[in-house]
Amino acid sequence: MATNTTATLSAEMIQYLEKTFLERSEARTIHAEGAKKKTLEKNSGTTVTFTKRSPFAPATTPLVEGENPQDDEIKSNKVTATLKGYGKWTKVSSMLYNTSIDREMKETVEMMGQNSGETIDALVRNVLHQGATVQFANKKTALSAITDDDILTVAEVRKAVRTLKKNNAMVYSDGYFLGKVGPDTAYNITGDTAWVDAQKYTGRPELYKGELGRLHKVRFIEASSNQMEESSTKTVYSNFIHGQEAFGVVDLAGSGLKKIIIKMPDKGDTSNPLNQFMTVGWKAEAFASAVLDPKWIINVKTSAKD
Repeated sequence: MATNTTATLSAEMIQYLEKTFLERSEARTIHAEGAKKKTLEKNSGTTVTFTKRSPFAPATTPLVEGENPQDDEIKSNKVTATLKGYGKWTKVSSMLYNTSIDREMKETVEMMGQNSGETIDALVRNVLHQGATVQFANKKTALSAITDDDILTVAEVRKAVRTLKKNNAMVYSDGYFLGKVGPDTAYNITGDTAWVDAQKYTGRPELYKGELGRLHKVRFIEASSNQMEESSTKTVYSNFIHGQEAFGVVDLAGSGLKKIIIKMPDKGDTSNPLNQFMTVGWKAEAFASAVLDPKWIINVKTSAKD
């Protein structure tokens, strides 16, 4: 395991240096927005079960006078998710700690915080990508068939909304579904005349993090990048449109989703006998995400173009 030292970070050790760091670019972590959140009590195992009752079929057969109809059984669906831990850490030499412009490792701590947020966002995005119902743009039937002209359009949004409605997906409390796009596909959809920018909303509703605007009963928020995959000829982008309780995220009670952990040299630490380094890291003690109903989240797979 490499330790960060004044040699490896010599750029911070020159004789004169403006004592501020350049602004870091942070990813817009939006994929957990709109999730059903659940907390698992401690000492309850690592598996979380989401349970949903299946609706009864309509009772369209008339009753027979003097007789009871056939009773119907209750049915339910279960989705399980397994909690797992995630984290990252780095060593900082005592010399670097005492001589770097990064006083008390504040910049390092902020970098770890940024990494933890981006990691959780990527984990949720991957779950959505793996579990959603796929809609290929322009009625294509395979990833390899996507071309330059198969971009995210109003027609694709309307089609996804129609599918969600037919599947009885629930809108959020504001009456809208939620859409998640990246800059490449947002560029194509926001230029349409039917698009309404978030800055032009009436009534001043509370905005989602990264909210761009709305279109055909979908409020869109923008990530730093789309989920991407390669076909034989083209980069294909995933655009998620979903209803309430389409997916869930879980953490462990009392642990907090993410923690920054700073370990200073300790007298009893025999692995660091000369107090030569400290460590800075983050840890998500236990986290899980799962698609709860694939029919309630649509992955519109498209190309993108200028």
